[in-house]
Order: sequence, then C-alpha cells, then structure tokens
Amino acid sequence: MVKMGKFLEVVRHRSGGRLQPNRAEGSRDQDRTSSSIDADAIRALAKEAEQGKKPALAVLYYEKIIDLWGETPELWISIAQLQRNMGRYEASRDSLNRALLIEPGNAQIHFEWGELEFCQKHYLQAIEHYDSALLLNPGWPLATARRADVKAQIIFEKKRDFEDEREKIAQAAQLDALNRLDVDQRIDAALFHPTRHELTQNHAPQFVRTFNGVYQRTRWGAGDVVRGAGSLRGYILSIVPYHRIEIYIDGQLVHEGPLTVGPVQNEQSDERLRKYAYNIWIDFSRFSFGWHKIYYRAVGTGNSVEVNLNWRIDDIIVDAPIADEFFHDATARVPVADFDPSRSLVEQVRSLPTVVSEASPNSYPGPIRNVAILRLDGLGDVAVSVPFFLHLRKLLPSARLVVLASADNADGCRALEIFDEVIEIDFPENPYEQGRYLTEDQQLELMEKLASYKFDLAITGMVSDRPRQLSVMTGAPVTIGFDGEDHKSLNIYYTSRDAISGANILNYAARYGLLANALEVWLDSGARVQRRNDLSRDLLRPYGIGPDDDFVVMHTGSRIKATEWPGYAELANRIVEQMGLKVVYIAHDESQRPYLSEDALSGGRIIFLAGLIPFDHFDAFLSYCSSFVGNDSGPGHLATLRGAKAVRILSARLGAAEWKSELAGVCLYRRVPCAGCGPIPISRQEECTYDIACVKDITVDEVFVEVAKQIARPDYAPEASAASQTTILASGDAA
Repeated sequence: MVKMGKFLEVVRHRSGGRLQPNRAEGSRDQDRTSSSIDADAIRALAKEAEQGKKPALAVLYYEKIIDLWGETPELWISIAQLQRNMGRYEASRDSLNRALLIEPGNAQIHFEWGELEFCQKHYLQAIEHYDSALLLNPGWPLATARRADVKAQIIFEKKRDFEDEREKIAQAAQLDALNRLDVDQRIDAALFHPTRHELTQNHAPQFVRTFNGVYQRTRWGAGDVVRGAGSLRGYILSIVPYHRIEIYIDGQLVHEGPLTVGPVQNEQSDERLRKYAYNIWIDFSRFSFGWHKIYYRAVGTGNSVEVNLNWRIDDIIVDAPIADEFFHDATARVPVADFDPSRSLVEQVRSLPTVVSEASPNSYPGPIRNVAILRLDGLGDVAVSVPFFLHLRKLLPSARLVVLASADNADGCRALEIFDEVIEIDFPENPYEQGRYLTEDQQLELMEKLASYKFDLAITGMVSDRPRQLSVMTGAPVTIGFDGEDHKSLNIYYTSRDAISGANILNYAARYGLLANALEVWLDSGARVQRRNDLSRDLLRPYGIGPDDDFVVMHTGSRIKATEWPGYAELANRIVEQMGLKVVYIAHDESQRPYLSEDALSGGRIIFLAGLIPFDHFDAFLSYCSSFVGNDSGPGHLATLRGAKAVRILSARLGAAEWKSELAGVCLYRRVPCAGCGPIPISRQEECTYDIACVKDITVDEVFVEVAKQIARPDYAPEASAASQTTILASGDAA
C-alpha cells in the first residue's frame, strides 16, 4: 500500500492541484477525514485509469476513496467490475460480498454477481442472481435481457455440443467403414474435413516465444543468433490482462513498451483468454559478440512472477553482421552503420527508403569467387563425383575451386585436373567404427588455415553426418549440402527406394549431381516469359479498351488480406490525371469504388471491375497492359510470366528472394528487423504490433515513380539493380 501522505501528493499533482486539504485543521491524520479534500477528483482519476486500460490503478484509487471517506456499495461494485474484467474472480466475489453486507437489498449487487457467474460459464448460478435482482427491481430491462442472454447461451452450447457429437459419430462411422475389407485402403482419413473439436483446442495460459533469432552454429556454440538490427517476437496467453513488456539483456533494461491485445485463434471454450503480443526491434550491434541472457517480464495487474506465464529467461548469441554483399535481398537486412543514436531504432527503420529490386531468375545470395568443395571420404566417392565436378566447373568457369580432400582421395582429386587447389586433410576412416575424427587442435588448425581462403561458398558432398560438420569451419557465408545438423544455407533432402527390397535406386553419381543442379537453378531458375499467341486484344473492347489505348492494370486483392497495400485508389487517380493513361482497376468487391475519381469512372478512364472475370479476358489485360501494379499474389506472377512491366509490392512476411519477380518489372519492399514473420498476418495481424508497416510504409509517391519508369521502357530490358547485385558479383556466366 502506498503511504497516505505520498498518495495524496501524487493525487494532488495528477489532479492539477484540485485537492486542497485544510491545513488549518492541523495534523496529517486530519487529512484523512477532512471534507475539504475533493473525493470527486480521485474518482475522476479512477475513471481516467479505467479508460486508459489501467484497471489495477483504478482499483487503487477506489480503495483510497474508501480509506479516506468510507465504503459505499457503489465503490465496491466498481472495484468488483474491474477485478472481474481482470480475471480476478475471487477478489471480485469478495468485493461484492462487502457491498452486500452494506446493502443486502441492492439489486445492482445481485446483477453484478450474475455477470460474474456468467463470465465464468456458471450459467445456473447467474440466472439465480439475475432473478434476485429482478425480485428487488421488478421489470428491470437490463437484468431481464441478460437473463435471456444466459438462456440463449445455454441453448447454443447444447446445440453446439450436440452437433459436435453428431460430427464425431459421423466421422467414427466413416472410419469404421474404412476397416471393411471391401473398402479401398488407400483412402486417407486425414483428408476428411475436420470436426470443430479437431479445428480448435483449449489453450493454456503461457508465455510463447515465436522468434529469438535464427538457430545457427557459431564459434560460441549452437543457438539462436541475432545480428545487427534484429527482432524479438512472441506473446502471452492469459485471462489476466497485461499491458506492457519489459526486456532485459544481461540485467540491463533494453525495452519497455505496450503489448498489443488480440483474440486467441481457434480457442475451443474459454472466451476470456486473450493474446498479448510483442514485436520488439533492438540494435544488437551495441552488445559484445557471444552468449547473452535475455529476460522477459510481462507486466499486468499483479506483481507475481510466474516462469513461462509472465516471465521468461532465454539465451541468445550476438554475432557479427553478414558481409554486405551477401543476402542483400534479405528483407531483415537493416543497415545500422549510419544510425543516429539520438533517434529511436523504430523511427529510423521506418524512415528508410523502400527497396526497388529488379526482376531476375537469379536468386543466389551473393558473389561466387572462392568455392570450397568438401570431399572427405573415399576414392570411390571421388570417382563417381566427376560429373558433379565437371558441372560445377561449367557453371563457375572463373571461380576458384578448392577441394578439401582426405588423405584417402587427395591424389585422386589432383589427378582430375579440374580444381585450382587440393587441400589434403588427415582425416582417416576407422575401419572398425566406420567414422572419421579430428582432435580439437586439428580442428582449430584447420579453421585457421581455411580462413585465409575467404570462401564465398562451401559445397558439402558427403552423405554421412560427421564429415559434413566441417562445412561451418570453412567460414563460407553460403553453404550447400545434404541434410544434417550443420544448418546449411541450402539443405537437400532425398530418399529413394525400390518397391521390392527398399534399397536405394539413385546411384551416387546422381546424388552428387543434385548438388550441382541445386546451384544451377539457384543461379538461374529457368523461368522465361511465356506469351499466348491465341489471345486477341479485341477481347478488351467490351471493357472500354480501344486498339491503341495504353492502360495500367491494378489488381488490388491478395489471398493474405492483411498485406494488401492501401494506396491503390490514390495511385489510380494520380496515373489518370498526371500520365493520361487508362487504369483497369480490379478489386475484390465494390468497397474501393468510392475512393476513385468520379470523373475518371464516368469518363471511362478508370475501368472498375469487381469480382471474377473470365480467365482469358483477365489474361488479355495482363498481356497487353503498359504496366501492372499488384500485391504479392497470383495475378502478379501471371503478369510477369506474360512479360508485363510489373510493379509488385511485397510484404516482409517472407524473404524478398522467395517470391520476387523473375521475369519482368520490379518488386518494392521495406527492410524491417522483424521480416520473416511467416504466416502471422494471415489471421493474426495484431501480432505484428506495427500495423503491417512493411507494406503500409511504402508510399504512393514511390510506387508512382516506379510505374512511370516501367512505362518509359519501350521494351522490357532488366537493368542491374543496386538493390540486388548478385548477377554482377557472381563469377561465371550462369546467371
């Protein structure tokens, strides 16, 4: 409890000096009963705390009013309502008991008790209390309505439970039918539509960490790694409200801020449960490299510390940023070198310019100058790898190829005369244990030697686990190999077996060939413009597009609604007015029409289409347009397949390279530390906490400029982009 004198001083300050105790009365104790203190001012502060979603503070104010001037049923009712909303049901029950002792015949008290029981799903008890309130206040509309709500809820839950049981019985009958001998056993019950119970679950209160870095092997060990400007994300599931999160690194407070509140998706039964999400941007370049302790504390209505409920401790590794020339298209690559320490990280990130990335079938994330090929196995493995080696040399004619070979096969590698250098490693196989081993000193010596080569790429050719662990020792920022625990940039997983013995049907030469083929498609996916010769421009005449009309197609929809760019209507109006082009505006429904220019709509300069149109007509729009503007959606990919000069707007939900344009046009995206949030915006937009800034911070001016640039190109010819230098830096002619 706050000391009374201090509390009154705080209240006087916050109330703007409205509280003026009668100092002529004498002692501080007289302040407690002095009628000159304005109770309404404290009550106003309590209401202000309620509106500011600070229920615990509001309870404190009401309790102080009781302490100063005595209790009333109304004060205890207000406290009980706040405690109920905070999930503190026993405390709410105690407060209502206190109110009832003062005035047993108060209908409001019985009504509030009914509300308390209702929110706990104690429906029969709730009805009893509403009935008590109606006995004391006959015909009270609110109590009558709430009693009816409880009855309706009981009926609804009974019907729902009945439907659930009926679904279960029907599904059980289906599964029983599958066990009959005359039913084709290839039918898979996993493809049946799930029941409501299978689609939902009862979530328990918990502290969930969704991102603490990328799991990697480093010189400090394997763990969650953060570099430069990064993000920490997660949420708390709780009935008890939480309003802010505190984050400490090694005991130092690095963040204190609000949590965002949202519903719990697919919750089966407890409607009180809420999700309190955080997404915190932190400049980790301020911390030393290596392990750090990170502490999370969710601050709510109480001061209790419950591990994995409102308190969590984790370990993270801070590592050096990746060199600028690698992973340049990564949406999470936020430059921190020129940051101003006097401005917040959030402010500076959101003021960065939008990235413009040119279309390219090359998605390889950096230069390829020095390549390490790990071939630490037997002579037979080298012999069958020759097609793989020759393919690599063809792909990378100018790159320096260095083979890391065991003593068993080093001479065989040299005899091939394919490589620029062979590094021989004493890595013998134990014939009894069928394993290869290196001491600690040997590994340290090897890493020191390999560091001088400055490898850009390491390709691990071995299938067995232990030799593959050496890929991280090369120091290469990009690694390729077969699946394992060494966390490569590109893992290849394969299985092959015949239907008779289960033995492998893919020979070793073909397996190693997968590695070279993976690199080849990484450098060039093989995507090419595919135009349709059977589409006539005459299909567009009924829509108001003449044979000589230049027009821009805007497709504003997206499967992921949260990542739709909001600037289409303003952009369409500007294109019509400033560029004199027609705009074909394709929307999901009519809701965007009011934002478009009435003159342009009535004059046919904006052609508004809502819903689906025949595919061939849609395809013709994309094939003949001067430019296409859209989200990261299917129509955008079809537009680039047809060679349209597309301007596509990508969210940072995924890496920019994954869904960027391969064939034509440009992609626009923002760099944010929390990039890679994956499916969150699909149904849980509140977890973003920045209102999908990675899309909404892309301005209409930026998109308009890129549309104008695309239209100015007589024929599409990709330019080397400053935002993606892979094709410039990669040695060889593959890209």
